[in-house]
Amino acid sequence: MAADAEASRVREALDAAGLTPSPRITVIPAPLVKGLEYDHVVAVEPAAIAEAEPRGLNRLYVVLTRAVSRLDVVHARALPW
Repeated sequence: MAADAEASRVREALDAAGLTPSPRITVIPAPLVKGLEYDHVVAVEPAAIAEAEPRGLNRLYVVLTRAVSRLDVVHARALPW
């Protein structure tokens, strides 16, 4: 899961790594995840998710609570918490 502006870049990185999105690997923009649950979630650049909208920290909370079994956080920037 990534901020809207980051989603296409994440897809490109997956393609370049030979991990073309499939039913098992899907890139989902953060605003679309509310109410859904996933076995494994990779939250990409949480600071970008938090900054993407006025209630960004709330959106980030939703992203971070969608994982049923495993949550990984990938970031280069400082975490917003």
